[in-house]
Amino acid sequence: MPQSGRDGAASKDSKYDLSKISTRVDRVNVSGLLRTHNDYVMRAADGLFKTNNFQDLMLEAMSTKSYLHELGIFKDVSVHIDISRGADATPQGYEVTFKGNEMSRMMGSAGTEIGQNEGSLRTELTIPNILGRGESISLQGSYSSTRANDLQLKFWKPFFHTRFRENRPELSFSIFRQTDRFDISSFQTTNIGYNVDFSAHTMVGVDLTHSLQYENSIRDVGLLNKSVPFAIRDHCGPKLASLLRYSVIFDNRDATVFPTRGLLLKSVNEYCGLGGNIAYTSSTAHGEFNVPLFAGLVAQFCGRVGVVKETKNTTQLPINSLFYCGGPLTLRGFKFGGAGPVVEGTPIGAQTFWCTGAHLFAPLPFAGVFKNLASHFRMHFFYNIGNSNSFSTENMRSAFGMGLAVKLAERARIELNYCVPVRRQTTDKILNGFQFGIGYEFV
Repeated sequence: MPQSGRDGAASKDSKYDLSKISTRVDRVNVSGLLRTHNDYVMRAADGLFKTNNFQDLMLEAMSTKSYLHELGIFKDVSVHIDISRGADATPQGYEVTFKGNEMSRMMGSAGTEIGQNEGSLRTELTIPNILGRGESISLQGSYSSTRANDLQLKFWKPFFHTRFRENRPELSFSIFRQTDRFDISSFQTTNIGYNVDFSAHTMVGVDLTHSLQYENSIRDVGLLNKSVPFAIRDHCGPKLASLLRYSVIFDNRDATVFPTRGLLLKSVNEYCGLGGNIAYTSSTAHGEFNVPLFAGLVAQFCGRVGVVKETKNTTQLPINSLFYCGGPLTLRGFKFGGAGPVVEGTPIGAQTFWCTGAHLFAPLPFAGVFKNLASHFRMHFFYNIGNSNSFSTENMRSAFGMGLAVKLAERARIELNYCVPVRRQTTDKILNGFQFGIGYEFV
């Protein structure tokens, strides 16, 4: 254990109190830089030179290690703290060395990915740090037998090394081809285009995550069978969409899958009509509030609302931008899109929808015996209400039930619930009984 000032000035009572050991950082070294420019990691040392005791030095060294990982150039980083030596060494000087192992020139991965009520096989090929300052390019592809397929070529550039380091700004450009199936309405959409995205964090009072995107794409609507109502056929064919999208997220929950406390607020707003032949405005908002009770019980209250409106340039609202209410992620006890307007027996989506949910999560009985395994499971009790194309409660839908929720690696949740629809419309497609759902954002 180092002594204060390395001159024995610390007393016996304080020699283990690291905050009383005076320090001065004389030098910071970052080794292992092969393709990376030195200026990309220089700001990593800013906080270390401001420390004046050994406790702060160790905490700042760990923070700097995390920062170097965020730069996206190292596979792993180790930290070594030693006394300063040489002609320039000060009496209380220390030297901090970070030994990094840069990522290989090309990396590949394959695995599964959890979406909203679907799973997919995902492959990715990445060339990291191609220009020496964190710039990377990747080719990503995903395949799902149920709904969505995606192919994307993406280039992104972080600006974590600038004076806006705490805001974590990042700029990306991607070219994509995405296919979405809407089996309940018997159509699919194929989008081909490009997207420019700028994201950053702001910490003025609260920590917010912002994203501003510009998207230009060709949206092609095709039919899945021949017996499709004319109201859906009328949307077929390719159309050009040019839009701006802004999203903001506030999240102070203590966990993403099974939080016990905290608040999540999320808003996404689109304006389409900067060019092309599609014009509309769309806004969605999602909220989640968690309250710990007793004996491991947690109450959760969720809500989501969405509105899509015409603009003065709108000739027809695109069917693939409408909202589908119902399903295991929104209004349980109803099939996906089964709680909305219907044309000739086929759901066509709604211009507005709202949905709320009250939940009670409880640990399994005998959870104390199987602590590690039981931490991934919760008993789940819920009550959902919602409606489409109306913000009134006069003809709202509702359902209640109970089931089992399972955590998947802090990224997604599986639910198996027994659902009992309470209020419904005659055209709704209900599911009275067991319902399976998987996703990362539930109501």
